[in-house]
Amino acid sequence: MKDRIKKRMIRTGWKMSPDTMAAMEEVHAFREEVAALRKTVASLKREIDESRRDSLRIAELTDVVVEKLAAFERASQASRDSDVPAV
Repeated sequence: MKDRIKKRMIRTGWKMSPDTMAAMEEVHAFREEVAALRKTVASLKREIDESRRDSLRIAELTDVVVEKLAAFERASQASRDSDVPAV
């Protein structure tokens, strides 16, 4: 019932003022496009946030690896120094 009334009103609007109805349809299309773009922007923001978190985690893990390698290098150097007889 609602659909029938709505369709009748739209037909009447087109008969009475086609320019206004064309403008209304264009506005409606723009609103739908804006809504779709907003969803896309929100999705992209979430992806950017996730990428930032991933980058921070990579930086943290890189720091851990560098520290462990430096400690290993110091330990290796110390064991080499203790193995070399003094002259």
